[in-house]
Amino acid sequence: MHDLSIVIPTRNRIDDLTVCIESIGKQTQLEDISIELWIVDDGEIPEDRLAYYREILTGLPQAKLHYHRKTKPGLWLSRYEALGLIHTEIMLHLDDDAELDDSLYIRRLLDTYADDDSIVGVGGVAKGIHSSIPSRLFGMLTGQMSGSPGRLSASMFAGSQFLWGEKKYVFETDFFHGCNMSFRRSALRDIKPYPWMTSYSIAEDIYLSHLASRYGKLVINPAMKIIHHESPGSRDKAGVVARATAINHYYLLNLRKAPFMNYAALIWTLTCLTAKATLKRNFKAVSGYAMGILFVLNPRKNKYSEYMLD
Repeated sequence: MHDLSIVIPTRNRIDDLTVCIESIGKQTQLEDISIELWIVDDGEIPEDRLAYYREILTGLPQAKLHYHRKTKPGLWLSRYEALGLIHTEIMLHLDDDAELDDSLYIRRLLDTYADDDSIVGVGGVAKGIHSSIPSRLFGMLTGQMSGSPGRLSASMFAGSQFLWGEKKYVFETDFFHGCNMSFRRSALRDIKPYPWMTSYSIAEDIYLSHLASRYGKLVINPAMKIIHHESPGSRDKAGVVARATAINHYYLLNLRKAPFMNYAALIWTLTCLTAKATLKRNFKAVSGYAMGILFVLNPRKNKYSEYMLD
């Protein structure tokens, strides 16, 4: 048995993935820790590169690499399938473009769990995220962020993560940033292969956070730092991403059994995003948001209602 599973979903970003795994290989104070690293792949990785990854992990006291190539693509499915692959209670999800910027990241992660048995999820902070006062006011006005670092907005958007860089101590949260988040495996017992969570899987980190929070506390440890070499935009088309933003947040509200006011807040946020895309002349995004708003307003859409049952 291992003490920690690290899961990295990836798709044809070998250079980013290599930086991520090299940063894992530099972790210290793990003499008593056994680690399994799972690469969950929607693309292809040459065998010689996998051999290099295995060589990197030989620098850790106890670490083993596993490679799983999926048959059906999608980030949510990668999260879902990983639960059936791992052999530990604690699993750390890292994006393939995340780089651990602290050699004690894993040690801090496990120590945070050990400090409080009621904790079922621990996340870290991406360096460099910040929010100016005008940006905060705009985010709160449009429903994209709340005024509290650990709270989602009324429309279930996670913009308040831009406040995390200001925190000095561990704090409770409603949600994690998907680039570096961890959970107790037992807290994700309710996860399902939601059919609307396809491709880029907008808000998948918020879904996982909600499912886990049913069984205990989620906390952010600001001392756990990463560098997120994030692409400027998703690899999916703007219209697809905009529509998925509406649909996935709608079903998130369903999952949380939210009151009417939260649905009204979602419509407001989507309307603001539509206006922003219009000003930027991103008309594919405008079309996607418009279709998403129509979806939310359509009273005859409960196609996946069986997935909302406990």
